[in-house]
Amino acid sequence: MSEHELDRPVRWREVHPDAYAELKRTWGVIGHSTVLMMLSLSLIGTSMTVGYLDLPRWVKTVLRLGASTAAVGCGAVGLWRLVRALFRSVRALVRTRHRGADHDVQGAVAEGSEPEAAPAVGS
Repeated sequence: MSEHELDRPVRWREVHPDAYAELKRTWGVIGHSTVLMMLSLSLIGTSMTVGYLDLPRWVKTVLRLGASTAAVGCGAVGLWRLVRALFRSVRALVRTRHRGADHDVQGAVAEGSEPEAAPAVGS
């Protein structure tokens, strides 16, 4: 039995599998970007903590510079991946909406047009 015969609504994700897959992928990217942002904050904290250690000045400088550079890199990569994933998701949803609108218009045109009768021969 089909979904319509059972009188159950068809799920959006079953009707639009490509948009659903893109949204699902976006959630994974959001999780990964969150981890990168947290790592970035951790590296910033590490960079600040190094100043309190009793190390030679050049070691402190190298550690701070390295941690700060890594923090900026992780933050930039995380933000870039997040923005790109959100842009792709919005684009997939817009495409889905346009396809749905095009399909509705084509369906209305097909329902509204009746086959033309053949012209009478001899009139």
